[in-house]
Formats: sequence, C-alpha cells, structure tokens
Amino acid sequence: MRSADHCFVCGKDNPIGLKLKFVKVGEGVRAEFTPSTLHVGYDGVVHGGIIASLIDDALANVWFARGQEALTAKIEVRFRHEIQPGDRLIISAHPTGAKGGLMTGRAEVSRADGVVVAEGSGFLTVKPAK
Repeated sequence: MRSADHCFVCGKDNPIGLKLKFVKVGEGVRAEFTPSTLHVGYDGVVHGGIIASLIDDALANVWFARGQEALTAKIEVRFRHEIQPGDRLIISAHPTGAKGGLMTGRAEVSRADGVVVAEGSGFLTVKPAK
C-alpha cells in the first residue's frame, strides 16, 4: 500500500496539511479537527472545500484503517450549517456496502455540541489488502 504521509488532510509530513488522526471505531473511523482563520472562504465561514476534503478523506480512511488503499470515485456533500473558525469538529465515516464494483460509505461532520454541519456519501475503489 502506498504511503499517505503527505496527504493534505491526514498526512503527518505535509507542512501545510490539516494533520487529522483517524482512529478506528467499530467498522468506521473518527477524527477531530478545529479549523482556523486560515481555512475560510468568506470571513468567518470555513470554506466548503475544506469540509468536502474532510468527508473525502474520512471515507477513504474507513478502508485505510483496514490496510486497504481506497480512492474516491465520487462523493456527494450536503452542507447543513455554516462552520466558523474555532468550531471543534468531529468527523466520522462508515461503510455502507457495495454497488457496481465500488465500495460505498457515509460520512458526517458534527460540531462538538452534536449539531451535524455536513454529511456526505461516496463510491470508492478499494484495493485488496496484501
């Protein structure tokens, strides 16, 4: 499996990365992230691309945590609430099955108070574990 050490979202060696640490929880994964003013689009609002990246990476990490390389083929993101810099976020994802030769999963981004601020689903190509 290829290294993800320079991944923008979870890579420990990416100097401009977000450095999330996903942990396995049941069949899925979970991580925490607190965006700063470096992550905004409009002043005071975290950029949607950052949030979509969290969802994308969480979905892939469901399989990475099992020693399998996963690449996103398609994601769909639903933004529910604005996110402000300083909001502590909990990102979680879990597998939901398979369709058309691809694996499927769902992800959710919530504030620490439990309010879901974004959710997504995706289709991923997954290489078998070696």
